[in-house]
Amino acid sequence: MNAMLLPLPGRPEALPRPLKLAIGASVGLHVLALLWQHGALPDNREEILKPLQVVLHTATPLPAASPPPVAVEASPVQPPAPARRIVTEAPRPAPILTRPAAPAAPVIRAEPIPPAPTAAIAKVAPPPVEAVPVTPTAAPVTAIVRAEPTPAAPAHTDEPLDPALLERYGRSLSSALARQQQYPRIAAMRGWEGEVQLRITIARKGNIVATQVVHSSGFEVLDQNAVQLVTNAGPLPRPPETLQNREIQIIVPVHYKLEKPT
Repeated sequence: MNAMLLPLPGRPEALPRPLKLAIGASVGLHVLALLWQHGALPDNREEILKPLQVVLHTATPLPAASPPPVAVEASPVQPPAPARRIVTEAPRPAPILTRPAAPAAPVIRAEPIPPAPTAAIAKVAPPPVEAVPVTPTAAPVTAIVRAEPTPAAPAHTDEPLDPALLERYGRSLSSALARQQQYPRIAAMRGWEGEVQLRITIARKGNIVATQVVHSSGFEVLDQNAVQLVTNAGPLPRPPETLQNREIQIIVPVHYKLEKPT
């Protein structure tokens, strides 16, 4: 029997040839690397490792060729046209038209028109009214009696007035008005005081017909109150007998004075 020899692991005979070449190349490269590091190689390594410098130069662009100039034919210069002379004529005056004056219109005089004849108006007599007999009734007839005016008492206009008598009558009127006097509330609240002099006109029968303020108190409220006092007053004393039957005017003072508390 022929025995087959198998290659043992770990021996060189057991490796294939390509693998052996690869291992040998690897060992050689490692040896070169070690020698490179320890300076075993010559100094010309700098020349081997010197990088190649490449300089790129850009070509300068050539100027673009300009197109040839186009010949322009010069047009002949024309001489300037002769200036035209403008002749302006002076304005002609407008003719003035005059109209002949119109003849004055003839004045026509109107002839008076004769008045128309008035027709005669005949007065027609009214027809006679027949009398109707009236039968008397039994109603009593009331007789209207007109009162005859009584003779007036003789007026004492010729007699002069006694100033003392007028003064006494004026004081009596002032006292009668003072008894009916009421102080205005607004004047009392504001402390207004004063004296109002009134001219009172008394008729023949003793009636007061007019009242006028102749001297103001300085407050319109007091003046109006004095006039109303005479207008709304009750019966006033009659004038004396010698002052009756005549119209008299008398000045009557009306006093407004507040009582101050003591």
